[in-house]
Amino acid sequence: MRSEFRRAVIGLLLMFSAGAQAQSDGYVEARIRFISMTRPLVGVGVVNNRKAHGLVIPTDMFAEEIAYRGPARLELVQMSAARSETAAGPKPEEPAAKNPSPRQGVKAKQQTLTFTVTGDPPLAWIDLPQKQGLLHLIILVTPGQGNGMVMLSDKPGSFPPGSNRYLNLCPFPLTVRAPSGDHVVPAGGSQILRPGALDKTYYDLQLLSREAKVLFSSRTYHLESARKLYVLTQVGTSGRVQLKSIVDRPVAPPRTFEKGVPDKK
Repeated sequence: MRSEFRRAVIGLLLMFSAGAQAQSDGYVEARIRFISMTRPLVGVGVVNNRKAHGLVIPTDMFAEEIAYRGPARLELVQMSAARSETAAGPKPEEPAAKNPSPRQGVKAKQQTLTFTVTGDPPLAWIDLPQKQGLLHLIILVTPGQGNGMVMLSDKPGSFPPGSNRYLNLCPFPLTVRAPSGDHVVPAGGSQILRPGALDKTYYDLQLLSREAKVLFSSRTYHLESARKLYVLTQVGTSGRVQLKSIVDRPVAPPRTFEKGVPDKK
């Protein structure tokens, strides 16, 4: 009896060890929010925890966060979706009606979407860092441009509401001029800063070259309740710069109710 118990324990230890080894060798866990840099992407997704996970990736806002667990090489692939319907019976806690109406006798139908990878080549891919624990990432997607993905770390608290993040994709450094001062963003680098403006007010934003030439200028509205990602790119081969603004408004936690009265904060 003891020998059987010992063998069972050894088997469990080997199984956990193999799982940990698989996670450290080539598998990562991450919280990811995607943004498309070209057009809204539908009919796409990732293989998440060995299951096809369909996505909708917008261009002017952050996509819904996904919890990813899979290979270190993250691939955005084309997917097809099939809709199926199943009959939904009454909930266990709901008592059966004494005199059910004809409408009550009809079972409601639940619709489920099942995603399948089409098998076409990946639209974009990127190798995620390994052995760094749970990753928090923003991933910009531009299919057809290199590997099609740019990754930004988004550790909790590093990019809070009320702040702006400037990602400089130009081959030269840029200076961001805001009420808080001048801030240099190197080529290919990013910087997070607060603009130094009051909540719900406009301020002047400028982008300057190394020679202090104004390449971009605008009046910008500041919100302490939102964070903004600014992507700076060069216009063709000219020295002009364009700015793409993506706004992220954190979702407020759901409010609970008790006896019809909302909880007091």
